[in-house]
Amino acid sequence: MRSLSGNKGKAVSRTGVRAVASKSKKKPVSKNIAPGRRRNLAADRNFGRRSTRPASAVMRWLDDVRDGSFGMKPFSLATVALILAVGLYGLFVGGHVAAVGNDIAGRANKLMALAGFSVDDVTVTGRSHAESGALLAALGVKRGDPIFGLDTELARQNIERVDWVKSATVTRLLPDAIRIDIVERKPFAVWQRGGLLSVVDGDGHIITNSNVQSYATLPFIVGFGGAREAEDILHLMADTQPEFLARVRAFVRVGDRRWNLRLENGVDVKLPEVGVEKALAEIVALDAEYKILSRDIESVDLRLPDRVSVALTPEAMSDRNGASAATISLPGGMNNKKDNYQNGTTGPVKSGVVLGGNT
Repeated sequence: MRSLSGNKGKAVSRTGVRAVASKSKKKPVSKNIAPGRRRNLAADRNFGRRSTRPASAVMRWLDDVRDGSFGMKPFSLATVALILAVGLYGLFVGGHVAAVGNDIAGRANKLMALAGFSVDDVTVTGRSHAESGALLAALGVKRGDPIFGLDTELARQNIERVDWVKSATVTRLLPDAIRIDIVERKPFAVWQRGGLLSVVDGDGHIITNSNVQSYATLPFIVGFGGAREAEDILHLMADTQPEFLARVRAFVRVGDRRWNLRLENGVDVKLPEVGVEKALAEIVALDAEYKILSRDIESVDLRLPDRVSVALTPEAMSDRNGASAATISLPGGMNNKKDNYQNGTTGPVKSGVVLGGNT
């Protein structure tokens, strides 16, 4: 291949031209740079940024309000929001939302009932005295009703208002059964107040007002507040004076403070507010020694700590020729007390048994 050289460093051929670049010499870098102003790095970092944050729409609107130039858009939005709030409040308070929700739930329950989720059987456990009809009425459902339509909590509350029921539990047994588990109250006494008779439990809760005569063997409590306090006096007498307890026909609550014991022969034993156990032991000892509770008396008063007062019947008072009282003094011992009672000795009362009118 022939080449023609016309310029130094260049070659031309038939197929093209190849250029050969000559090497250029690097210029020396001068180390003597003229001193200049240094760059501000902090200013570079803040370049393009705003010096203050722009005011928000609310602040701009407040500024317009202070200047007396503002638009009505915020007031319009507030008015619309207020109207919507009032409308929603009216829907909820008026029961419209609840009615719609109940209607939807009712339709869904009916569909579920058609699918087999309907009440077909109701079982009750723990029932001895409560009437099954009253329990079913309190449950509030009948055969074929949607099982999911039953409010179990409301049913429980209604069942616990039925006579004899102390507590209850209502359970759905899907797909078609309901179970009622009840705990009944235990009859403890018959309570009379204001001419009304009721059977009560040990806590004083009324069990029932029906068929009370069937529980005549239970203790008989009279007076307001008596049912609540009867358990204490009955347990005390059962533990300390069981034989004397068998002679008591009625426990009469006086002023919701103390008790009178009406015995089977009609004699009233007036107990004090405090020291009941001591007073019971005293009357039992006097009766064992004198047979005082078998005499012609109306009542025995144990309310005073230093004496026992006995009220005679009208017949016994007339037999004593109008004597207003007979005193049995204690200093001579139990034998002297017995002799004095039989002889009808009268005298000043210091400590002992006093026979007199009804007190």
